[in-house]
Amino acid sequence: MAWRGSVAVVTGGSKGIGRVIAEQAVARGARVGLIARHGPELEATLAALGGSRAGAVAVADVADRAALQSALDELVTTLGPVDILVNNAGLGSAGPVASVPVEAIEGVMAVNYLGPVYAIKHLLPGMLERRRGHVVNVASVAGRFAAPGEAAYSATKFALVGFSQALALELHGTGVGLSLVDPGPVDTGFFDTRGADYQRGWPRQVSATRVATAVMTAVERGRLEVFVPPWYRAVGVVQAAVPGVLRRLPPAVFGITPQAGDVAEAVRGTHERRGSGTPPAGPGGTTEVSDENVRYGDDDAVNLWQPNGEPR
Repeated sequence: MAWRGSVAVVTGGSKGIGRVIAEQAVARGARVGLIARHGPELEATLAALGGSRAGAVAVADVADRAALQSALDELVTTLGPVDILVNNAGLGSAGPVASVPVEAIEGVMAVNYLGPVYAIKHLLPGMLERRRGHVVNVASVAGRFAAPGEAAYSATKFALVGFSQALALELHGTGVGLSLVDPGPVDTGFFDTRGADYQRGWPRQVSATRVATAVMTAVERGRLEVFVPPWYRAVGVVQAAVPGVLRRLPPAVFGITPQAGDVAEAVRGTHERRGSGTPPAGPGGTTEVSDENVRYGDDDAVNLWQPNGEPR
């Protein structure tokens, strides 16, 4: 499917990967609808893209189904039917299962898995009726093979991968396509601005531009799944073939040594979004988390962060 002449909606579109996806889509001749939680940053991004000639924005939390549906309807009213949906918004979570609060697990599942499901369910009927459309789910290599300390996050991406694979089979012959883009650690610049540099020497981070280019290619070529970088596919094959080998490896091999207090602050954002008040502050320190994600820290007003650096 060509980007030129299409209407493309990008969630998490005000910063990081989402913003670069929008930039590349506009450069290819698409009009973009950007969704994120913070209106001023969305407006600034749209202005940089060319203003109303480039598209429109709508404010919503993707975990709030009613708000997301309203935002999508607003964009459809302004731009017309959506041809390409890019589910990019997401949250990170890190820490050992024994100490990760249930609220943190629920929070990342709501954003990373249910958010894309809500958007797809709302827009897919129109795509099927027009026999035109393409859905891109930005998943993660963590949705293909898990690492210690990332159980909550990996579960959301495994769920998104499974949902996408089943949906892709259902869409056969309908004129609507679906792609998965699975990046590893992505350099969004957030670590630098918050003074929390990416701690792993390997694997190296890839640029947001490289991930965005993979999204462009997946749509244009009708690719079902794209790994960024491509060699990650081989690691997934190894894990599927001989899972027992990876199970014997110590956590340090994965570049993660989970600590019990790592995610005590992570639950704050979930509580605030639900309006249930602020839980007690956790221990000091910060946690570096992998993939395209960002960190939690006790110096943050809200301690659940999107991969593009926007506070939850």
